[in-house]
Amino acid sequence: MTPPLAAALRYAAAGIAVMPLNSPTGTGCTCTAGPGCTSVGKHPRLRHGLHEASTDPGQVRRWWTRWPYANVGLATGHALDVCDVDTPDALHRLLDLLDVIRPPGPLVRTGQGWHVWYASNGLPNRVAVIPGVDWRGTGGLVVAPPSRHATGDRYRFTQPFTGLPLPPVPAVLRQLVAPPAPSPAAGVPVEVDDPDRYGQAALTGEIQRIHAAPRPTYTGGHRVTGGGRNMALVRAAFRLGQLAATGALDEHQVWRQLTDAAISVGLPAAEAQRTIASGWRAGLRHPRMPTRRVHRLRR
Repeated sequence: MTPPLAAALRYAAAGIAVMPLNSPTGTGCTCTAGPGCTSVGKHPRLRHGLHEASTDPGQVRRWWTRWPYANVGLATGHALDVCDVDTPDALHRLLDLLDVIRPPGPLVRTGQGWHVWYASNGLPNRVAVIPGVDWRGTGGLVVAPPSRHATGDRYRFTQPFTGLPLPPVPAVLRQLVAPPAPSPAAGVPVEVDDPDRYGQAALTGEIQRIHAAPRPTYTGGHRVTGGGRNMALVRAAFRLGQLAATGALDEHQVWRQLTDAAISVGLPAAEAQRTIASGWRAGLRHPRMPTRRVHRLRR
């Protein structure tokens, strides 16, 4: 096992700000809450928390000289953003959404889930980006290898960290964490003759995209390609949520048709509902209003 100090110095040398965290004790945490701590081994030992995180090797050495067994914390939102995945089901949903078999960069096995590392992109912290998946961005922190989890397991890389730059945040994740600014394609008024007909046409088009999305393939019971069903579904829910936020679509009708389409292409009903909910919430935050086109009479 790499000693905590050596790991902290490596992260700092790469340009990722580090900080010493409290550690599990077996009966609780090294913090003053002890057995009553609700965030064992995951919060800073420093008075000002992550605001004191540093890449200065001298400071890092001083910290781990004082607390040689401190867990290693990393500040997110500068060089590093992290997709925090809680469960195996959540990891499968994420991989389906990204349409990949495995993430392209560093992957950390935590005590109960996974951390997927990406290059920071100015994104905020966000809970439940999709069910079981949170985002650690500006003003956040994560626990890094070789820290010890409350379960007794060590955080470890299952795909290595080789330094910066890290992989960029995929567009579909960026859209869910902080949907894009208004553009000609989304987020600005769309001129149409009949907003009701426009909303129905948008719904029909998204349903068609879900049916056209590639399905995953399997070999020996293992997924070989991710398929685009979840990605198509979450994008559809996001775009239609934008319209529903302005009253251009009926929520119950949209959810029913999206769920029916998802089930028809092989997604379990519960998974479909969770995926729709995540995209829908993001769409509601960024309404897209269809506007009536005014026809001028020729003189």
